[in-house]
Amino acid sequence: MKKLRKFLQTNIHLNSTRRKFGLVICTVSVAFIFLNFFEPFGLYYDQKTSEEEVFIELFIAILLAFIVLLLSQFVVRLLLKLHTLTIASLCFWFLVEGATVAFVWSVFDIFSKSLANTFVTIWLENFIGYLLIMGVPYFLYVSYLHIRDTIKSLKNNAATSKNHVKTEVALKDENDVVRLVLKTENLLFIKSADNYVEVHFLENSILSKSLLRTSIKKLETAFSTTPIIRCHRSFIVNTSNIELIKKTSSGYVLKLKELPTLTIPVSKSYLSEFRKYTQ
Repeated sequence: MKKLRKFLQTNIHLNSTRRKFGLVICTVSVAFIFLNFFEPFGLYYDQKTSEEEVFIELFIAILLAFIVLLLSQFVVRLLLKLHTLTIASLCFWFLVEGATVAFVWSVFDIFSKSLANTFVTIWLENFIGYLLIMGVPYFLYVSYLHIRDTIKSLKNNAATSKNHVKTEVALKDENDVVRLVLKTENLLFIKSADNYVEVHFLENSILSKSLLRTSIKKLETAFSTTPIIRCHRSFIVNTSNIELIKKTSSGYVLKLKELPTLTIPVSKSYLSEFRKYTQ
């Protein structure tokens, strides 16, 4: 049970715009191709319905699913602040998306066809169909991302062991008193805030923040032999948690896996050192 619980609590990094859009496109595209080319469940066996009519119905159904999934991933998750998902919460979210798509499909069926079944029966059939058809590409894509992240993490850990990188960091205040001890992997970034610094980190997979009265320059010395480096006069970042690095007209910016809405700048004075840890 402990292994199962640990597995279900594993974080899935599905926060960036690219990954969420990739999930939606992969799911609906594979489902549409599967339905049209493999003709499951006897879709074309009804002689009263032509293949062209079936194609149009499937296109509308997949388009409706596409819209629902886009709203789910880009609007609802943002409103509910679901930035970090575990395997368990992702499975639940998939069921919620499936129930919503099935509801939309059922409304469409009732208005476009003459059906004798009740709304609940139609919804249940659509819900089961969604799980069978959309579930495979949905979780294959998520599995691909998770395996890729795991391989990258293992490579980083191997490099860390090879270079005797610290696994924990002790953060001290201006009086050299240790105020916070973190695992290196859990520290996300540090931001200067007047006479304080904001330390952003994961605590039991939950985003947390702590204030320390010290300077970012003084705190920088605590991160020797770690992937945590200074990238800007106001920011220190953990390079192992970077999701995206983007070049803009004013320089480079980066985003972290757990904080897809936050943009952290990389100033020119720190760029050469920053590249050593991200190439």
